[in-house]
Amino acid sequence: MDEVSLYKKHFEFHSNLDYINTANLSRIKEISKRINFASISTDKQVFDNKGNAYHRKKDDVAGDYINNLTLNYTIKPKEIGLVYGRIFVKTNDQDEKEAHFKSDHFNNYARFIADLISDKVIYSKQLDQFLIVKNNQYEVIDDTNFKLSYPVEPKNQIDDFLDIMLELYCEHLNLDHNYKIYPYSVAGNDFVYNCKKLKLTKEKPQDNELYAIKYDVNYNDLDFETPNNFYDLVTDNEKSKHNLKLVHAYTMYRKMKLIQAEKWFLFKDFGRSGKGLFITTFNKLLHVNKVNFDGLVSGGFEAANEWMNFYGADIAHANETGEITKPMMRILRKIATGETISGRGIGRNTFSFKNKSVLILDTNESVDTGEITANTTRTIKIAFKDRPHGETDDERYKIFEPYWNFVQPNDEDSEVASVSFLITSLEYLKEIGREFKFKDVTLKHYFSEEELTETQVVMLKVLKQQGFILSGDETLQRLIEEDYKSLRYNKAKIDMKKIGVGINKQMKIEGVNTKIHKVENAELFNMALSLITD
Repeated sequence: MDEVSLYKKHFEFHSNLDYINTANLSRIKEISKRINFASISTDKQVFDNKGNAYHRKKDDVAGDYINNLTLNYTIKPKEIGLVYGRIFVKTNDQDEKEAHFKSDHFNNYARFIADLISDKVIYSKQLDQFLIVKNNQYEVIDDTNFKLSYPVEPKNQIDDFLDIMLELYCEHLNLDHNYKIYPYSVAGNDFVYNCKKLKLTKEKPQDNELYAIKYDVNYNDLDFETPNNFYDLVTDNEKSKHNLKLVHAYTMYRKMKLIQAEKWFLFKDFGRSGKGLFITTFNKLLHVNKVNFDGLVSGGFEAANEWMNFYGADIAHANETGEITKPMMRILRKIATGETISGRGIGRNTFSFKNKSVLILDTNESVDTGEITANTTRTIKIAFKDRPHGETDDERYKIFEPYWNFVQPNDEDSEVASVSFLITSLEYLKEIGREFKFKDVTLKHYFSEEELTETQVVMLKVLKQQGFILSGDETLQRLIEEDYKSLRYNKAKIDMKKIGVGINKQMKIEGVNTKIHKVENAELFNMALSLITD
């Protein structure tokens, strides 16, 4: 890449603009014709931010230079840059032609065109999108990303600029960029993992290969035993372990658009169970946005600014230890269902974009999943194992210490650990048949007997013995009066549901229809029963 080859590419670009039917054609041509590529040839020019602008105003074949012009944009440090303005020719007193340069106000439309010409941004026919080229990886430019990466004052904006560029490259230009794009693969320093085919290849990525994500890790440093040991330690049952082992693979598949945006995750425990450690494994893997309920609930600019943080996020992590209020529930529903949201950064315009992040709700409170998505099958529940009663902080620290040392050595997130968890998850997906078949997990609502009411305790004990209890039982009625006043109240109904008991059901006893209370959800019932029989 040099100033002459860039001039030729830019000439072809500029010559094809007239094929585009747009009212903004003249504005774009005026921007384009002011772009002049310049070589940086001396150390003094490097220091002074100067370059030698190449042009063909005097010589249509060999071209010529105007030396030591101030650069508006550096394309490649110490080698090539850009000056923005008009080059024109005048005849001097000796009747000789001289080239002159008059600078103009540089703008980000010109920078985008320069990035296209110099392959810092490329057009992918495969994806039909522009991509920002990074070290062995790429970043997709959509309308929002374009406005964020190449901001222009509102009064100078060209509404259809990006569409014009896409049409130009899709239909009229044939400029090869020599890059190979792998949208369904991630890479390390010496390996590539094809997430779609679930296949690992031990080979070094080539300079012209662009992956969905490139990680700075070596294969021999990866550890697949520790993640599996961690899953055994923190999950409450086999169903939860199965679901948890698929979270990394699922979030990566969502990022790569290999599956539809349907599921969200509900993590439940009663504290100190390793949920936070698990979430930490995503920090170096994907873009995690911590949901700030206070900011989102507040409304106004603060809420708009918080919603803007969802742009580009792969995971929305909501950690809430207290009660989940109705306003918070509305926010969770908005995140989980992938709605189009509006956000605004500080000093920026308002942007509308579709939220693509996977919701992970991490709570120790009971959650009505039907309030978040009408289709409760979209909720993937995972029960984390409660730590033993009486366990001290020191005892717990010693148990989790090797895992924290793996995931966050020296208090810094480990990329090696994150990729180890990802590949462990992808390999598990392959092991179970390459389909995300999540298990239906029942989450318990109580940690200890002290959290149960006397009514609940008696219900559990009696139903364990005889399978049902008469609704009119006098002892039970006295307890209900003390705890709830009546089972008609919502709090009472919820408490009975939490222990798996159905109330006021019809049952024939000796030929007579009788109202009874009975076990309706055996799994919830046994979870609650275990608290008073341990």
